[in-house]
Amino acid sequence: MEFRGKIALVTGAGQGIGKATALALAREGGDLVCNDLNLDWAESTAREVRTIGPRAMAVQANVAVEGEVITMVAKVVTEWGGIDILVNNAGTGRPMMVEDMDKAEWDKILDINLGGVFNCSRAVIPTLKARGGGKIINIASLAGKTMSYHGGADYTASKAAVLGFTRHLAFELGPHKINVNAICPGVTMTPLVEAHSTIEMRESVRSRTPLKDLVKPEDIANAVVFLASEKSRMITGSTIDVDGGISLGMQDWETYVRARKEFLRNKKYRGN
Repeated sequence: MEFRGKIALVTGAGQGIGKATALALAREGGDLVCNDLNLDWAESTAREVRTIGPRAMAVQANVAVEGEVITMVAKVVTEWGGIDILVNNAGTGRPMMVEDMDKAEWDKILDINLGGVFNCSRAVIPTLKARGGGKIINIASLAGKTMSYHGGADYTASKAAVLGFTRHLAFELGPHKINVNAICPGVTMTPLVEAHSTIEMRESVRSRTPLKDLVKPEDIANAVVFLASEKSRMITGSTIDVDGGISLGMQDWETYVRARKEFLRNKKYRGN
């Protein structure tokens, strides 16, 4: 098994892409630290990991809070000896126009989506160095290259910044045999996306995707497994788009935008 003897920390592992990633790494023998803001969700994923075979630890921590991240990483290092793989997956977004967005809303999304990546990456660097290298994989978004389908400008800005951070960190950590890469999912059928979209919006995405299908969390997890493996040993500072090819035709979004405006008007969605 590819990751036997390796320890992976996956943030936002309670559902969606994070959960699929934790289970995929476990199937390849990796021990999992399942982080989530919701401890019940983290523990649920950890139980599934244990049924596969590897060890699993559930840890509640808000990745936007530096102290909680430091405590989480220290716990793993103390109890298990270190971390080999970090998957920065925790994130959030909500559909909101800039004119309806206040500074507190902007800061909240940036603190989670970008600040969380910084906090977790910074916290694990010492243990990755001590173990002779490792992998950091950031779950960004196609929105970071274009615009957000299910979030606002704050989400788009945060994911664009994650891509820049990925490239810079890869340059810094390369001499320490630490690979840093990013994955840009397209519209992925996670609970977050399903809550912020309608059937018409999803079908609009499907019809414009060259592969005529919607991305599933498992598709992202498979890309993570590759980047976490030795098969990607000479890949760093790179981004993999897992989007079914939709980025090839991003300019034609009339139907989607119309459906999105209708959704916002009817739901008057202002976030949680």
